[in-house]
Amino acid sequence: MKKYLQLIQNDFPLITEEDLYIPISQTNIDSLDLIVIRVSLEKYFGTGVPDTIWYQYQTLAEALEYFHKNKKVIPMSNNLELKRIEYSESIEIRMPQMANSALSESWLLKYLGDFHWQLLSKGFGLRSSEFTDENGNRLYATFVRITYEISNVEFFLENDILEFKGEIEAFGDNTFISKVTGNNQKGKISSKLMTTFSLRQTDNSTIEKCIPKEKQGNIKQIESTPQYINEYRLLKKRLSNTLETDYYNFTVTDNNLFEAEYSINPYYDINGVGLLYFAAYPIIADTCLMGDPKLLQIILDKTAELLNIELYRTIFRDIFYFGNCNSNDKIKVVLNSVETDFGKLYLTKTLIRISDKKVIAKIFTIKEHQPYT
Repeated sequence: MKKYLQLIQNDFPLITEEDLYIPISQTNIDSLDLIVIRVSLEKYFGTGVPDTIWYQYQTLAEALEYFHKNKKVIPMSNNLELKRIEYSESIEIRMPQMANSALSESWLLKYLGDFHWQLLSKGFGLRSSEFTDENGNRLYATFVRITYEISNVEFFLENDILEFKGEIEAFGDNTFISKVTGNNQKGKISSKLMTTFSLRQTDNSTIEKCIPKEKQGNIKQIESTPQYINEYRLLKKRLSNTLETDYYNFTVTDNNLFEAEYSINPYYDINGVGLLYFAAYPIIADTCLMGDPKLLQIILDKTAELLNIELYRTIFRDIFYFGNCNSNDKIKVVLNSVETDFGKLYLTKTLIRISDKKVIAKIFTIKEHQPYT
């Protein structure tokens, strides 16, 4: 058992031998952790475990005992048989894709999410409404992390053609990561999106992770645990104090420089299945804080020149989604940190569901001063 414990500790160094025998529900292991553990065990033992058996286990020791006794009994799927799932599309920038004389970030985020869905549908050979679990319950691809960077939004003008292309890979049966890029002659958009399948309950505060009936479809498996997933796991568990990006190293903090309350607009913020729209999270965060005089004073204290706050355009976001909420709930937006440097703002914000004080998102943003033309 100790040999297998070392295998788990490669991804989870804090798990002890004692933890193997504690009910999983009483540990700090969440649903995404279990996916990482399951994939790691299946690859090590060269065998799969049926869902009907996996979800009966109460402890990790029970799972390890199964793998030990059933080495190579159930053959793993051959990644060579799976397809490279790609999709491309051309979009003309028209008024619905624009805001404030430039590309609309709100539209872009919704479009990237829809593009990810298109890749999933192509990989499974299903329409979005046809994803179900083994009992026929409708499943939804729930976004858990989205990262995107944008060239100067003024590079994307009315009637320009944006060429989008992307591909998707699977990690286990329930986690999918896509990479989507968009280009025109001047600018570039790069993004990465991660989803897990969920079963929606009547209460949006408790969304159950589920495995689709068709498993991973024809989507190729990622061979080892991606850093993108590990960063998410560590930040969610408050085990990381830094988020390193190509542009800036954000400090992960719960500081409260100031806060604001937001009442959900059910006609705008709620999506077609009654959940808080994934694209609404960063817009809510900006709406609550960007015009606040306290933020303006913080910026003034950090820079010699106070520029019009409305002229700061988003060039980078990393959104970590931890939960959802009901349409009658309220959200508290907390500004954790703000730094300035050469016409850029570096912001960290937390979204909290007021009803139970649960953190539902952490958002890392870089905005650049880009005057209207």
